[in-house]
Amino acid sequence: MKLATTFVTAVLSVAEVAAAETPPLSVLAVDISGTSTFLHDPRSAEAAGAWIERYIAGLEAPHDLRMLSLGDAGLAHRQIDVAATVTELRATSAARLAPEFGGYFRSLPQLTADGKIDVQGTSSILAFLHSVEPVCQQGNVTVVLFTDGLEWSSTVDGKAFFEGSVGLPTPDRPFLTGCSVIMNGVGQLKASFSSDGLEERLVPEWRTFLEAAGATSVTVTGSGFAF
Repeated sequence: MKLATTFVTAVLSVAEVAAAETPPLSVLAVDISGTSTFLHDPRSAEAAGAWIERYIAGLEAPHDLRMLSLGDAGLAHRQIDVAATVTELRATSAARLAPEFGGYFRSLPQLTADGKIDVQGTSSILAFLHSVEPVCQQGNVTVVLFTDGLEWSSTVDGKAFFEGSVGLPTPDRPFLTGCSVIMNGVGQLKASFSSDGLEERLVPEWRTFLEAAGATSVTVTGSGFAF
């Protein structure tokens, strides 16, 4: 699905350029690892799509949007990478962009079934969060992650983390200062995996990590966000 993006160039005086502020930015990330319920369960994808649609519909112009995939670390090319800006124009208004982004999230199970999304073998949530540090430094940024919260990477032994024998590392610095972080779907794995007890353990663990990493505000939910 292609999202329409209109770029408007205005001639500004030097004084106006100096006074101009960077628009708020929302980074929307979806976990495309093998355990992600959003790729396999239409009900989960519908819930994510509905959440995104409500979120974007409530934004005021101007507001930048960036939708990215989250999976293996160090990918030069992300499978999902869509940028748009909410403006006062009808073609890129919040009312127009909200159903387009929401519809894309709802289509994830079908895209996966059709082979249009290459399911990742790892889930490098920590690496993704570190990658947004330069953006957070600009301030006025919201990072929304749709993920089961099961870190499975070179940083954290995924099997041990799943079993509860290891936890998340302690952040070495407040690298998320300037970003508000929302995590939705934590502890909710696709149906072929057992999610018993994961939400109760991972929600507070991720909340503690994100707060220690300096996030401006933190919201971490499991099944309660929209399921």
